[in-house]
Amino acid sequence: MRLMFGGKQKGKGVYYGKKQKQVVMGLRERKGPLRFIHSKDAKGATWKAILDEYVDMQKVQYVMSDESTAAWSVLRDNPKHHVIQHKIKHYVEGIVHTNTVESAFSLLKRGIVGNFHKVSIKHLQRYLNEFSYRFNRRSDDGAFMETVCRLAGFKPLPFDTLTAEKA
Repeated sequence: MRLMFGGKQKGKGVYYGKKQKQVVMGLRERKGPLRFIHSKDAKGATWKAILDEYVDMQKVQYVMSDESTAAWSVLRDNPKHHVIQHKIKHYVEGIVHTNTVESAFSLLKRGIVGNFHKVSIKHLQRYLNEFSYRFNRRSDDGAFMETVCRLAGFKPLPFDTLTAEKA
């Protein structure tokens, strides 16, 4: 599934706003880990590269998506691919649904609006990694102590390095 990320810009047309949005792809294994990936675009070739890198098609039982044309172009010949058609108000068909990744997208959007308010494109993947980390450990009791212990082992990140033009 994908999420178009970016706000409205006053005084600009609809087409300009769509071009400025960033694409975030969400991959989630049922009862497994979540991964958000900042994608350069929403084209089929880009999706194919991401799926090839992160999904082992030999091991998965199902691949579920909405009616996205990019997903359809990449997975149309795959017998494991199942499509949920939200346009005709189909959200669940037996065990096939996209609710698991949609709930993660909901938490991501709420976190950005509620906590961070504005996210720079330069650091978008870092925010996505943080939300993936939080989501994957949402029921873990020792997450806070693990985070503190891990932070204590890293060198400080100076503000100049964080805000430098080159990533």
